[in-house]
Amino acid sequence: MKKTSETYLQNKAKVLEFIYRVRETSRIEISKETQLTPASITYIVADLIKENKIEETGDEIRDIKGSGRSRKLLTIHKSNNLLIGLEINMKGIFLSVTNAIGEVQSIDKIEDSAYAIEEINETILSMIHKAIDDYPENLITHIGLAIPGHFDPEHQTIISNNMRWRYFNLKEINKELSIPVVIENNIECMALSEYLFNSQKSPENFLFFHVGHGLFCSYFQANKIERKENYYIGEIGHTVVDIHGPKCECGKTGCLQTYISDSWLLKNAQFLYRHSKTSIVRSLVDSPDEITLEVLAQGYKLRDNYLITQIDSGLTFLATSIANTLILHDANKIYINSELLKYNDFKQILTEQIQDQLNFIPTKRNLEIEVLTFDEYRGAVGACALAALVGFIGYSKF
Repeated sequence: MKKTSETYLQNKAKVLEFIYRVRETSRIEISKETQLTPASITYIVADLIKENKIEETGDEIRDIKGSGRSRKLLTIHKSNNLLIGLEINMKGIFLSVTNAIGEVQSIDKIEDSAYAIEEINETILSMIHKAIDDYPENLITHIGLAIPGHFDPEHQTIISNNMRWRYFNLKEINKELSIPVVIENNIECMALSEYLFNSQKSPENFLFFHVGHGLFCSYFQANKIERKENYYIGEIGHTVVDIHGPKCECGKTGCLQTYISDSWLLKNAQFLYRHSKTSIVRSLVDSPDEITLEVLAQGYKLRDNYLITQIDSGLTFLATSIANTLILHDANKIYINSELLKYNDFKQILTEQIQDQLNFIPTKRNLEIEVLTFDEYRGAVGACALAALVGFIGYSKF
């Protein structure tokens, strides 16, 4: 089989993806699990070793002690390839450099207020060039970009209601780079990072919920990794939880994000500050612009009635929405990423309510729910995972 044939390239990608998932394996095990012939595996493995993508660990295993031929173990060659990942979000532009298996080598960021919106492409390029200059030539092989909203492949722009991203254009970025850039929604990238970089903890199918400026859910299935044509899939923040609720910016009323997204919680707390003289929040900050999620957590602990009602309602709606999602999509684990949930009170309330909701689904009563430790570079590392999937592994569906 020719090395450049589509079938051969797909088989190489299948082998690399399998090694990512198990981390250490033998040629026989690869053949058994991928259903490729031993002869094909021998050929592909030799090719991947030559390309410095995998290496022999030096360890060997035997099926039966004291007898049989030892099998040499293979793993990803992590130090020969570096990946750059960037995430664009409402707080700024975040960059991470990782090795091939997602171990962070360096980070960088530019705050949202530190660059002009019309200079977003130049700002991204400047960060990339700075990262490239920090490492030996040709060591950085692939670049991933995690974006808010979704990508328009025809115009190379971001599909979003937020006008802040209207100047972004991937064509302009690619003109100045010799390293190709692959792009995807930031939450999809975060989910992919769990699958590739934290493979010992992630199942083949899971749900990844992000609660931030907005809300989004990635329905991750290992056998369906590809860019979604319907970019409304996953927009859980715009599911209606209360038809009599506040009007959302999307035009509907009572969307989930109007109750529990960071932006709406802060906006409502600022309104409270301005219009309620008895609010505990007024004793914590000197102006509404100083209100943060930490301030909301403090006000909640101090028993501010409005905050208790607002946040408890939001967490209940969120727990219900997550549980309802499992009725429609089978999953073996739930990941939740949220800065708000780094405060233990909120984390405990949410996880307990989700478990209560799942009691009526016998197969999901003991479903693992992992609230991830909040990391502002998670999206950038996720972009590195995208670069690994498409550039390093050679996955062709993006």
